[in-house]
Amino acid sequence: MPWLRLVNVARLAGAPVWLLLVAVVDAVWRFGLSRIAMHHHALLEATEGWRTTASLGDLVSVGPWSLLDPLRAPDGSFLRQPFWEATLWTIVVWTPVAMVLLRLGVLLTAGRDLPGFVETWKIIGKRLKSAVVISVLPAVCALPLLLFLWFADGIATAERAFSEWSYVFAPLAIAAGLVVGLLLAGAKAAIPFGLAALVSQEKVDAMDCLSRGYEVTFRRLPQLVLLAVPALVLLVIAVGAWHLVGLTAASTMRNPVWTEFLYRFPTIVGMTVGWALVGGVYLLLRQSAGGQEVEDVWDGPKAKSLKIPSVKRDVKRG
Repeated sequence: MPWLRLVNVARLAGAPVWLLLVAVVDAVWRFGLSRIAMHHHALLEATEGWRTTASLGDLVSVGPWSLLDPLRAPDGSFLRQPFWEATLWTIVVWTPVAMVLLRLGVLLTAGRDLPGFVETWKIIGKRLKSAVVISVLPAVCALPLLLFLWFADGIATAERAFSEWSYVFAPLAIAAGLVVGLLLAGAKAAIPFGLAALVSQEKVDAMDCLSRGYEVTFRRLPQLVLLAVPALVLLVIAVGAWHLVGLTAASTMRNPVWTEFLYRFPTIVGMTVGWALVGGVYLLLRQSAGGQEVEDVWDGPKAKSLKIPSVKRDVKRG
């Protein structure tokens, strides 16, 4: 049963260095979101009384995987600026950390030990440019089709609507819409899997990594669902255990700052183990898709061997 390899990833739930990293980044991220919310306080006050699915204030108390729903006015207008600032801030802060956790999950699933902190960040730093390409490429590929849909919709639903144009553009518009849907919906899984491929192989190729992400997403969808079940069970166990520990510890304290951190700690564990499990699931899907062994993972740059002078040679010279 290949999914048993994912059990090794649960080790991160007790890894102080990596949990501390996620906790620090989480604090920085939440602080940044609160600053964005304060900066647009007047704009947010103007939306008071409107029914919204989420606000910037809500984002401070949730994890980075949560859906960033835009604020919408009663007339459907889109309050773009605070939403996109929050989205950009989330991507900038969490992408490098997610790549680190993905690599940890890949290595643990492959049966390796946890790597060094500095060594891991050196590897991630050299791959950030490719990570940007992987994150942006699906939207870039979908952009021409979106422009076509915008153009066709403008003609078919002009002020003086001509219903015949709707039927003329229907075949192309529906086909383009389906392709856009596949690209952007599939990107929600393909981009994390592409980043996992990026940090697990020696040769860096953003296009190849993204294609691998789409391949394991669409061609191995049943396997993905089957692997997601034990991964979620492991995640629930890890988070639930720390939640129980946090509640017990908080019952012995009165300081609100301390108790708030204890209540937040299970979420930090969930983010750490969750992203690592994504890396582990990718490794198992890669084996199913291409027959590549799970153990076939790049361990990192090899250390240069030190040249030690020969003692015999020095004695002869003397």
